[in-house]
Amino acid sequence: MKRTSAIATGLLAALIIAAPASAGPITGDTELLGPPIAGTTVDVDVSVDSVIPVVPYEYAIQNECSLPDRGGRTIQRDDIVYWTFEDDGVPHAVMPVYLQSIPEGSKCKVLLMRNNTQVKGSVTSYTVAPAP
Repeated sequence: MKRTSAIATGLLAALIIAAPASAGPITGDTELLGPPIAGTTVDVDVSVDSVIPVVPYEYAIQNECSLPDRGGRTIQRDDIVYWTFEDDGVPHAVMPVYLQSIPEGSKCKVLLMRNNTQVKGSVTSYTVAPAP
């Protein structure tokens, strides 16, 4: 009897651990909604394709820039609170990326993070253009 209950407990634990993994992969997309110009703010449309519900603060947008003249890098990270649903049924959010202190020629990438893990397919690379 003890052996049967131990086996049943082990199978139940295996199912509980495997259930989240079988939910399917989460993918995302980021799209700049304007030109990335030094000294400005550019909006980014982010979207998540997932079978599990998207909730506030679960995802964040992250912008990383390598600075050519200083040899360093900057990171901007903001939690996503408000999501909207487009005709395609995929959750979207529009988030600002601040380029006020980012010099022209900086190589940047914007991406979507979920619980400190990069969301597959969500990276958009760009170079900051000079101010007019």
